Amino acid sequence: MLKHLIEPIAAHLKIPSCAVHIEAIRHGTQPRQNVCRLRIGTESYLLKQHDITTSVVEAGYTPFQIESTVLSLLHRNRCHVPKIIWKSERFHALLLEWCGELTLDAMAQSKPRFVNPRKAGLSLLPELKPVLHTVLMELCRVETVFAGHATQFEPYVFHFNLDATLQHLLEQGRKTLGYLAHLKGASITSSQAAQLDTAWDVVSNRLRTAPPTLGSLDYQGRNIVITDEIPCFIDFASVGWDWQERRLTQYFNSIGANQEEANFVSLLNRDLVDTYAAWVITHREACSPADIAARVDAHHLLFYLSVVHRLLQAVAQPKMPKNRMLLQAWGDAQARFQRAITLIVDTHLSDDVYTTQIREILSVFHAHVP
Repeated sequence: MLKHLIEPIAAHLKIPSCAVHIEAIRHGTQPRQNVCRLRIGTESYLLKQHDITTSVVEAGYTPFQIESTVLSLLHRNRCHVPKIIWKSERFHALLLEWCGELTLDAMAQSKPRFVNPRKAGLSLLPELKPVLHTVLMELCRVETVFAGHATQFEPYVFHFNLDATLQHLLEQGRKTLGYLAHLKGASITSSQAAQLDTAWDVVSNRLRTAPPTLGSLDYQGRNIVITDEIPCFIDFASVGWDWQERRLTQYFNSIGANQEEANFVSLLNRDLVDTYAAWVITHREACSPADIAARVDAHHLLFYLSVVHRLLQAVAQPKMPKNRMLLQAWGDAQARFQRAITLIVDTHLSDDVYTTQIREILSVFHAHVP
């Protein structure tokens, strides 16, 4: 467990290697293999060794080189990211300041979370709201730094076909709506199908024509660590262009993988989305707050349709390795399915007519389980 790195770290810090104590870090029930906690006296540090040691971008940089550069630049610009204490090109390893161990994902899974559990994401407990607002503002700060240093970041950007990725998700989402009708043992009427197609086309076009932003490509609640209500963003081994509304959706939705009795939790609500929309029209785009809110709403809808698709696929072919791993990580498939449908139907992050129409049609299948 990264014990081979103790000696070079001790030599760098000019202390005996016996003064360095190593501890495992777990994500839920699973131990992390490439990260651990180092204790030196009363101080703690995060030690990370990158598994991929070859180039992942056209300019020839490795994940270690990408993360080293990105963290250094973000930290110099006062973003809440861990400071690099030591690094080794030979071992592709980073020793980072310790930012805590409570992640946003773990916070979301802790109980109680909501004033009314049946309206998850709509009535968060008051004590969570300041933390979530701070996380949102820090995400916006990180976006600003990426935008202001785009030329410096360009050699480290991972290039992939963003449009094709979104198009695949949109096509998959539309098919998933049909699968849900099939599971109900009914068919969508011709008028419903026409209404759904029109609404889906509008929503799809809205997402496809939105401008992407530069930032992390590993956006999940486990990559935000909370200490004393201050968020620290971690894991910048992969950066590139994506829609910030998609990042926002996935950062603020907890999967709770490999955790007992966990389920999906949405931390987004109208207040947060309205705050984000106000920031965007001030700092990024000349458009209406309603348009920005509608984008977030649509990405939230699409995210959980993708979740439903993965669940249906896993239940249909449980012996496939990737499906077996998913079912093991997510636990009770039926409870997960019902929760995902609830979050699709009951979470209204905007007043957009078209996402509302899609939800209303889908609500017919709300109570059905696979």
